[in-house]
Amino acid sequence: MTNYVLEIKLQSPLTSASGEGRIGLVDRDVVFDDVGLPILPGRRLKGLWRDAYRDVADAWQQCGERSTSAEQIFGDSGRSPGDGAACIHVANAELKEASSLREWLVYLQHSDIHKLHPDDVVNHYATVRAQTAIDRWTGSAKENTLRLTRTLKKGLIFWAPVRFMGSPNTALQNALALGAAALQHMGTARTRGLGEVRCHLFKLENGDLEDLTPNLNQSSLPSLAGAGINPPIRESAKKTPAVAYSSSKTSIRLLRYRLTLTEAAVIPVSDGDPNTVVTRHDIPGSHLWGAAAWHYLNQTHHKSTDEAFQHAFLDGGLRFLAAYPEAYDPEEFDEPLQRTIPIPHSIRELKEDGTLVDFIESLEEKEKKKPKKRINRRHARIFQGNLETLNVKIERNYHNARANNRRIGRALGTEGPDGGAFFRYEAIQAGQSFQGAVLGSDDHLKNLRAWLKEMDSIRLGRSRSAQYGEAKFEWIGDVQKLTGLVEWVGFIPVQERPNLDNRLIITTLSPLLAVNDSGHPDTRFPKSELAELLKVDVSKLTLQFSYTRTEMISGYHTHLCLPRQQFRAIAAGSVFEFKLPQCVSDTRLSQLEQDGLGMRREEGYGRISVNRQHNLGLTGCKETQLGGSGSVDVHHVPGSKMPPDLQDLLQDIARERCAERMQEAARDIAEQLARENQIPSNALLGRLRLFLRERSLNENLEKLRNPAKDQLTKCQIDASEFNMPKLPNRLTLFDLFKHTWAQPEVLTQELIRDCIEKLAENCDEDIRKAIETIETSIVNQSSDLCTEFLDYLLTVLRRRART
Repeated sequence: MTNYVLEIKLQSPLTSASGEGRIGLVDRDVVFDDVGLPILPGRRLKGLWRDAYRDVADAWQQCGERSTSAEQIFGDSGRSPGDGAACIHVANAELKEASSLREWLVYLQHSDIHKLHPDDVVNHYATVRAQTAIDRWTGSAKENTLRLTRTLKKGLIFWAPVRFMGSPNTALQNALALGAAALQHMGTARTRGLGEVRCHLFKLENGDLEDLTPNLNQSSLPSLAGAGINPPIRESAKKTPAVAYSSSKTSIRLLRYRLTLTEAAVIPVSDGDPNTVVTRHDIPGSHLWGAAAWHYLNQTHHKSTDEAFQHAFLDGGLRFLAAYPEAYDPEEFDEPLQRTIPIPHSIRELKEDGTLVDFIESLEEKEKKKPKKRINRRHARIFQGNLETLNVKIERNYHNARANNRRIGRALGTEGPDGGAFFRYEAIQAGQSFQGAVLGSDDHLKNLRAWLKEMDSIRLGRSRSAQYGEAKFEWIGDVQKLTGLVEWVGFIPVQERPNLDNRLIITTLSPLLAVNDSGHPDTRFPKSELAELLKVDVSKLTLQFSYTRTEMISGYHTHLCLPRQQFRAIAAGSVFEFKLPQCVSDTRLSQLEQDGLGMRREEGYGRISVNRQHNLGLTGCKETQLGGSGSVDVHHVPGSKMPPDLQDLLQDIARERCAERMQEAARDIAEQLARENQIPSNALLGRLRLFLRERSLNENLEKLRNPAKDQLTKCQIDASEFNMPKLPNRLTLFDLFKHTWAQPEVLTQELIRDCIEKLAENCDEDIRKAIETIETSIVNQSSDLCTEFLDYLLTVLRRRART
């Protein structure tokens, strides 16, 4: 298997700003993942790579050579695959060793171990820089201009996976490799010494890396014309006969699927301000419907005019239900993950004690004047006496469009008319799983599995060519009969529907797209359609109660490059209670539940449950919170050998913790001397600092004249008041400087061992041994630790002397 990676090596510190700050720590932060490892966002890499390639293409044209335009390679906004869409997908760039580090960091940051914090990892790979604005006339710093910026350290190497939509030809490889070589700066403050990088495009095949950057000293220029994707070589798909679909005559079956996000996904909704893209908390069936249709048409000998394609995708032969988040029971990790459903809007929570009220079950509770609120979470598992809610994890990423003028090379914001806009993406965090199903006849579902046999991943939502949208796709089990399987409890058999006589309770499990008599979108429940399906008189079908919300349904026609018509729909979780003029057989109610209501049912809209929300026993109970599929908190011991980069990280952290304890002791010493008014003069402290920095402290201490030496010998220190092992209980400041400089390991060895033991305790035996091996490396730095300790002590003493 051939993979491609873009390697980015930092030649100088880099600030790839996240758009956020941390109050009291930094005003401008860089992007990190949940364990503290730094990230270079894929959208930025792709945009910078595109601009760098444009510079290369312009130079080629100046040399009289032809080149492929950047839009043909990196894509044009809103274009479909093969019609101006990007040839490549650029993922987030992570540290080259991130895959081996992450397993260990998750283990060491586990709540049972808790040896590291993500901030410890952040501080290892980054430093904080302070800067301020200078007044031109006074030469002093302006007020309120101090800014703290976090920067990644020089020398870090990042790898960004690059995936092609097909097999790249030689011209495309040349174009991207030269564009990567031309990419030499990124991040903020790149004109002030930050952000210098060296980039190479590598081809990874059978474990061997091949640098694709052409030799620029060769006699002939590598071709940049005709860059693109070679036609894929696929096995000829077996032609499948057309299968007619009829819900009344054909037995409907069900086939479940799972989508696991390997990247964050933006599933946009028509909400938010103009510069913010808000995401859904689920994945509509239309996404899989479109991906499956595209995959079918991308196979040899398959066309959109095939009868099988027409019946399966266009005539409603297949119905792709929405994928809702999977959940597990925190008390039973081994149970199979189940699909949740939208929480019905008739269920509320009392503000005073947090107990639940279901208005369908208890109308008298609705009339009571007790403050109630909607439940914060959106999805849940509901069964007798239990409401187990699930929260979908959402992240927010900030982006900045660059100026239209390429000579500017950065985002201008509001500085000019062609400045780049600042915008924000909400996205579903990677690692979470969503479960849905496809309904259809047995033949249709078997054909679908055959068509999608090679589809192990799909791309969802917005910005799919960089940073967002990649998901792993898999089928769950085999084709099942729909009898006894309902979506109310996650596609598992349940007891028979209760007989409610003339009551009909309908709960929407997905948005319901209804139209009025004129064919226009309408948010009123489609009573006429319901009455026709149940064979009752619509004039006698009475709506008793309703608990509803509405939402806007939108979309995009990729093959037409046009937005779809927006519908104001009845939101998922809406509840309607009708009074029927006559009893309706359970067979018709089951058929209604299977078929659904409204428009675009092949995309998963209009799914309903019938008479399931009755006598659930929720009133008076409390909400229980579940964990998602990506948050199973299982204690996992790494099986691989501790990587060298992790040893460096642990060594750095242990050294920092040792230095912090020594600084704490220095503050205690200064406090003790200040209480007894024994702090030496500023002049003497300045001389000691000079000796320290010249690495001649011991020699010069002996040469001090008696008045200066007396100042140091009169400063008596009671070492029993602070935790510095191996020091006498009583000593002078002169002795502290002399012995600490002459024998630094005596002062630091016990501290280092104590820090190492605290890092290793409660860990697995092999991991303890691996952590203890870093002790020798830190002991070798005892001299530097003591120098830092004495320098810090002098600083604190001088500060005390001023006050």
